[in-house]
Amino acid sequence: MAETPTLIPNLNEIMNEYIQPEEEMAQGTQRDEAALEVPEVSTVPQEQTDKGKEVAVEEEENEFISEEASANMQKYYADKGFVGERGFVNPISPFKEMIEKRGWGVLCKHKKPGYAAVVREFYANLVGRKDNSVFVRGVWVPYGAEAINEAYGLAGQKHGSKFKKLIESPNLEKMAKKLTDGKVNLNQGKKGARVINRGDLTEEAKVWFYFLASVLVPTKHVCTVREQEAIILYAILKGFKINIGAVIESSIMRYHDGNRRGLIPHPTTVTLLCLKAGVKGTWGEEEEVPKTSPLVLTGVIKGPRNLKKRGVITITEPEEEGAKRKQQEEALGIAETEEEN
Repeated sequence: MAETPTLIPNLNEIMNEYIQPEEEMAQGTQRDEAALEVPEVSTVPQEQTDKGKEVAVEEEENEFISEEASANMQKYYADKGFVGERGFVNPISPFKEMIEKRGWGVLCKHKKPGYAAVVREFYANLVGRKDNSVFVRGVWVPYGAEAINEAYGLAGQKHGSKFKKLIESPNLEKMAKKLTDGKVNLNQGKKGARVINRGDLTEEAKVWFYFLASVLVPTKHVCTVREQEAIILYAILKGFKINIGAVIESSIMRYHDGNRRGLIPHPTTVTLLCLKAGVKGTWGEEEEVPKTSPLVLTGVIKGPRNLKKRGVITITEPEEEGAKRKQQEEALGIAETEEEN
C-alpha cells in the first residue's frame, strides 16, 4: 500500500521564505530580526483552529464556504492577476531611520509573491467571513489587524489619537499643502474624486508614496494620490502612530467591498496568514503568483531642506514596469519631464 504524501512538507521552511529577505538592508534592527522568527506549526490536520472555531470534518474538503463564495470565484477572481507586495530596499537617510524607528524593516524585505490558488480562495470566501476570520480549505484564517501585525512581528501596534482623528475628519486641502509644499493643486480623478498628481509631491512625500504603493497598500495606480493614500502619507510625514495591520486589513476589505475590477492585492500577506493558520496544500508545487522585482531607492539626502529639491532621489524599478507607467502617465497628460526628474 502506497504511503500517503504529506500535504504540508517543510511548512516552517516555506513560511520563512515569505518573510525572510532576499536582500537585506545594510543595517537591520534587532526587532526586524526577531520578527523573522516563525513559530513551529503542526502539519497534522486540526479540527479546531487557534481561535477555537470548530471546523466540521466534512467541510475540510470543501473549497468554498458557500455557493455565493463559489460564484464569486468565477465572477471576480478565477482569471484575475495580482498586484503584490514588493521589496523596498536600500532606503537612505532619513527614510532608513524612520523605517527602523517604526520597526517597518521587515515589511521592506523583498518576499516571495504567494500562492495563486489559495489567495483567490481567500478572497472568494470573504463573503462568509466571521469575526475577522475567513474559511480557507477547512481552516478559519484570522485576517484582522492583530493577526497581520503578529504575522510580521509587529504585535501591539495601535493607531495614535491624531491618526484616528485624521481618519474621522480628513482635510484633503490641508494634507495636500503638506505633501506638495504649498502647491495644493487638487485635480479631478475618476468618478469625480479629488486627487493629487504624484509629480506635485515633494521628494520626501514621493518616496513615501512609493513605499506605500509597494509595501503597505500595493497598487499599480501611481500616477495620482487618492484621499485614502494621502491620509497615510500625511500621517507618516507628521510622525503619527499608525497601526500597520489595520491599514493592510482596510486595504483587503476595500478591495473586497469595492467593484473588484482591479488586480488582486496583498498575495504575500494572504499566503502568510493562511500558512500560519495551518491551511493545507501541496506547498512548493502549487502555482505561485508572478514574481516582482523590488524597488531600489538611490540618491543622497543631506538634510530636510534638500528634500524639497527636484532630482534628489531616484526610484529604480524594472524597465518593463517603468515603461508601462510612463505610457500611462503620458496618456493622462501628467508625465514628468526630465528636468522634473
